[in-house]
Amino acid sequence: MIFSEYMQRNYQNKFYGKAQNLVQHLTREYNRILKDYDVIVMPTLPAKAFKLPSKEHSVYETLKLELDMIRNTAPFNATGHPALSVNAGLSEGLPCGMMIVGRMFDDLTVLQVARAVEKTFGDKP
Repeated sequence: MIFSEYMQRNYQNKFYGKAQNLVQHLTREYNRILKDYDVIVMPTLPAKAFKLPSKEHSVYETLKLELDMIRNTAPFNATGHPALSVNAGLSEGLPCGMMIVGRMFDDLTVLQVARAVEKTFGDKP
């Protein structure tokens, strides 16, 4: 909410219209890809977990770390494609997630693929 208020006061939602246009483009592109495939499978996060920021980190550095981690998940919050994450095991002792993304309004296929992954690999793929 603070970020939203900041953007409103300083930029009068100048970027809102641009973002809405980008969401439409992104939705079309994912729809185009999903015409040929039942689901898209990708890492839930683009990198391994980072250490918690210390008090020496600026707010900017902390926000950058946090926002960098949602690059794979945020687009689907905007486009509305069904997506979920399942356990994909460990990498260097840290948990990894596999994100499964489906066609618009095809939540059932996403859930079926996720269940198949869980049944096939159990807790540790």
